[in-house]
Amino acid sequence: MIKFEMMKKILYIIAAAAALLLGTSCQKDSDAMAAKLAADWHYTAQENGVTEDVWVSFATDGTFEMYQQVWSFDYELYTGKYVITGDVMTGTYADGSNWACGYKVNVVDGQLTMYSQEDQSVTSLYEKCTIPEEIKAEASTTRAMEVVPFL
Repeated sequence: MIKFEMMKKILYIIAAAAALLLGTSCQKDSDAMAAKLAADWHYTAQENGVTEDVWVSFATDGTFEMYQQVWSFDYELYTGKYVITGDVMTGTYADGSNWACGYKVNVVDGQLTMYSQEDQSVTSLYEKCTIPEEIKAEASTTRAMEVVPFL
């Protein structure tokens, strides 16, 4: 009976150590992806042909700013926080509402590809570049219910 209890404790310690190592590995992957993602990005295309002018800036501290042209030539500013778990990014706007879905993200050679995690998967492509100051200057902050943000 004592040997069984001892074996049980040893197995528990091994399982806990393995979980800790796996968690550390996933965190390193998430941190590496966050470092690649930390930049300004311009939306260039979507698999289904949707054309909108969207600029987004992801910071290493887990915050984002998105400038989106909505129903006119004016830009709206959306801010909030994002989280990366492995290669999946989710986010919340400053008003507490969630993004429409999570996105599997991939960054290669100045290109960001975001794969929608909805049932109807959509692929969005972004190019790394600096958000023009005139867009930042003209953007008004909003999160009106009738305006649907891009993410």
